[in-house]
Amino acid sequence: MITFDRCRRAACVVLVVAFLVMVPSMATAKFTSSKAPTLSVSTATMEVATVVHGSFTCSSPSSNEAISLSITSFTDAGPAGATYTYTLLRGSVVKSTGTSTTHAKTLTGSQADDGGSTTWSMTIRAGLASWTGPVYTKTVTCNRLSNTTGTF
Repeated sequence: MITFDRCRRAACVVLVVAFLVMVPSMATAKFTSSKAPTLSVSTATMEVATVVHGSFTCSSPSSNEAISLSITSFTDAGPAGATYTYTLLRGSVVKSTGTSTTHAKTLTGSQADDGGSTTWSMTIRAGLASWTGPVYTKTVTCNRLSNTTGTF
């Protein structure tokens, strides 16, 4: 092999190595922005129902005391997509329950006449997947042997 061929091959190797070293550094880029980076993180919470509107009817058919309680609307701060569990209680005894995705529900309950006024409680609890929110409670007292209606 002659000297010229050796020099030509050595020059080719030097050029290939230089190319491999220089090309990646030419392909880098830097991105800049005049805006400061921001990242906002928060948590969602299940909220209690507020501004609840509805009506109730107390009745005393035969030897029973009965109530029909209708929720017509309420304010809910979220999150969206919640399901609401409505419960009607006499003391700690559940008399009626139901679920709905709307802000309206009617619950009815009755019990044997106990000789006095009866206090009924209605609760609303929001739920989403396995999360549940705080309980809203509305209490209504029905007088013995009376047929009354009211709003809240």
